[in-house]
Amino acid sequence: MPPKEKVESSEQVLQAVILADSFDERFQPITLETARCLLPLCNVPLISYTFEFLAVAGVQEIFVFCCSHSDKVKQFVKQYGKQSNMKIHTIVSQECYSVGDAMRELDAKQLIDTDFILVTGDVVSNMKLDKVLDEHRARRQADKSAIMTMVLKKASPQHRSRSVGDGALFVLDQASKECLHYQPVKAFKSSRQDRRMTMDMEIFDKHPEVQIRNDLIDCQIDICSVEVPALFTENFDYQDIRTDFVHGILTSDLLGKTIHFQEVTDVYAARVRSTQMYDAVSKDIISRWTFPMVPDSNLQAGDCYEFRRGLVYKEKSVVLSRTCVVEEKVVIGANTQIAERSVLSNCVIGKNCVIGANVKIDNAYIWDNVTIMDDCVVQHSIIANGVVLEKGVTVEKGCLISFNVKVGAGSTVPAYSRLTALPEDEDDSEAELESEQAIVGATGRGRTFREAEGSDDEDDEVDPRNKLVNRLAYDFSALELDQAQQELASGSEFESEASDLEEDEVNPAEDLDREVTQTLERAFKENHTVDIAALELNTLRMASNSSFHEMRKRIIPSVLKHMDVTAPVKSGKAVKDVLDKWGPLIGRMVHDKDDQIDGLYILQRASAALAPGTSSKVFAPSLRYFYDADILEEDAILIWYHSEKSQEGSEEEKKLRALAAPMIAFLEQSDSEDESEEESEEESEEESDEE
Repeated sequence: MPPKEKVESSEQVLQAVILADSFDERFQPITLETARCLLPLCNVPLISYTFEFLAVAGVQEIFVFCCSHSDKVKQFVKQYGKQSNMKIHTIVSQECYSVGDAMRELDAKQLIDTDFILVTGDVVSNMKLDKVLDEHRARRQADKSAIMTMVLKKASPQHRSRSVGDGALFVLDQASKECLHYQPVKAFKSSRQDRRMTMDMEIFDKHPEVQIRNDLIDCQIDICSVEVPALFTENFDYQDIRTDFVHGILTSDLLGKTIHFQEVTDVYAARVRSTQMYDAVSKDIISRWTFPMVPDSNLQAGDCYEFRRGLVYKEKSVVLSRTCVVEEKVVIGANTQIAERSVLSNCVIGKNCVIGANVKIDNAYIWDNVTIMDDCVVQHSIIANGVVLEKGVTVEKGCLISFNVKVGAGSTVPAYSRLTALPEDEDDSEAELESEQAIVGATGRGRTFREAEGSDDEDDEVDPRNKLVNRLAYDFSALELDQAQQELASGSEFESEASDLEEDEVNPAEDLDREVTQTLERAFKENHTVDIAALELNTLRMASNSSFHEMRKRIIPSVLKHMDVTAPVKSGKAVKDVLDKWGPLIGRMVHDKDDQIDGLYILQRASAALAPGTSSKVFAPSLRYFYDADILEEDAILIWYHSEKSQEGSEEEKKLRALAAPMIAFLEQSDSEDESEEESEEESEEESDEE
């Protein structure tokens, strides 16, 4: 039986448990050599963000539960503890293979004597838990069966900090703050049953008003009573904290326990649970959504980052060539050197790195002590400590290159490759070894990492594409339905052949055109809010498995056609009135620079297709509006204007491009003045340092 509650007192120590192990393989092969919680996130170990979050919450004692790479975790915790006022203990168990095992071990050691905070070692949050803790304690005081409070954060289904393949449906009672039902939702469903939600109808007898929510981020931050570890011990088959424990408690008539929730807003909270989330959270930190936990806060002892224009952070000891270009959203660690004509954008560079000449790094994460020689290109990948990329190497998007790999000159690492320098298995075939040699080159060191059969942390019945959408830089729209899924979607034995034939005749593109057009016409006519229209359109996008490009291609022309520039009023006002209302909807379909450039091509083409005499009245003010509203950035507009694609097409499209020339001149002049001012500031700093 669970232990009896100890008498609470105001002097009780606030305790927390950090699960340092992830119990999955999403970061392999990197996590074969170090713990996930120690991976650098914007050049700071992941677990440091978790420690900082708990310190702000007033935690006085932390138990760090670790299994794999426990020596490295213990060493880091020991060093961190020297600069912290919190008592931090490490609990090591080599026999744990799940969260359930860890909780049972925690119960066996009887270290927890009061309500505690349970988090994973990859949580990043600037939240203050005072209100959550107070409400949990008050609830416990009134009802001892309320054993846990989950922290949930409201966010749209397409929010960047939501894990693509790890969603959930929550059935909630807002009045009592009780969670009534929990069901995980995967991006791809392997059976018809997975597409349905099964719920006990008695819930509606006890709770006349409930909410079914799919707009919540599960922060994996829980306030637990001392009964929680004991319940894991009693139910030895519980493995996962959500799919087993929460689901089991909510569906059990015998246990008589309840689980509650606290919905938070205006704070940041996310888990780095996959490489996709590693990318998203890194971008959020650089964009300062996590303030005050940003690079220039210097969370790590010895760091001295400075914040510069364009969301650039660099330490003072960085050496930059005068002809290298550091664009926007870049972090550069100490003692790193970047040679002439290299271009860095949307990336993190670690400490003691050497970047050669003519190197292009975009959306990539380069860790410490990496050497990248001349003429290399690195796109949207993670490069771990000690990696060497020789001259002319290209690393395509989605790659994970683990510690100390060396890629030979002129080699191309294909998209989504995973390389490791760990020794290959003895039973690897000669053909496989030759293939690996082709990737790393004749002078290279390393091999392609292949997951062992049966090593997948997901259930065998889950669609394997759910793993793919959780990977770095993966294009969700590129995942086509496989044959089995197509057969499943086309109908079952209970459906008639006539129905199947009718479905087969439907053109998906035409179907999407019709649905989007009808949705927008209804939104225009009934004056829907942007939130409602965006929700309906994103539902259509996900149902049809379409990309954001496909949505932009349909939404932008529809909005432009809604502008009546033939009316007596000034055409500029007509454009502004429509965009004031519907411009933010287009903004919801734009997430990065590539999206912006794509949107500009669509705007140019859609404007040219309007009735004669109206295209110029729509295009120029629309372009200016999107720039002023921060939907389009300066760099995206310049790239679009100077691209060959913008100069092709019909004569009308070319005329519209020419209309943008004055704006382009203004942007280029402004950019040149800003660069001159920054160079002057840097020269002044260098002179003062020499003095």
